[in-house]
Amino acid sequence: MEKITTASKNQLRFRFIACAYPIAYVLGWPLLYGILPSYSSYYVFGGIYFTLATSMMAWAMWMHRDIKWSVPAYALVGVALFNCVDYWMLHNIFAFIFFLSSTYLMKTDKRFDWLGDISVTWYVLLVIPDGVFWFEAIQAALISWFHLSYVRRLWRVRRL
Repeated sequence: MEKITTASKNQLRFRFIACAYPIAYVLGWPLLYGILPSYSSYYVFGGIYFTLATSMMAWAMWMHRDIKWSVPAYALVGVALFNCVDYWMLHNIFAFIFFLSSTYLMKTDKRFDWLGDISVTWYVLLVIPDGVFWFEAIQAALISWFHLSYVRRLWRVRRL
């Protein structure tokens, strides 16, 4: 039987780590500095490290190898480059594009559209006081789970 994926085991392992990285990102900042109003608020403490960590998360998203995911990946780079202190308007526009495009792509996916359904339900947190932090944390976890699901699927296909 011909293999569908051309990714090697090492490439899949690397993609798995890159997809799991956002979970470490989501947990790391609050463990270091406590819970703030949003993840962008950690820029005040992390500065260039926050920019680097967020850019790495965008790079991990780009690893999905689907051109459709370049929009959220580039938007996340914009979030990282334009901090919420000096460029709050650009930062928020890029964050808006990132979350909406990610939710849209998950919702319109053929295999894991149910993650998009879950993602949509959590948008209610944006209207709740102090809900932005939890919205961002849950969305990052869902997006990571989505990408991890594809990596696991590729592993299964590769074993056939």
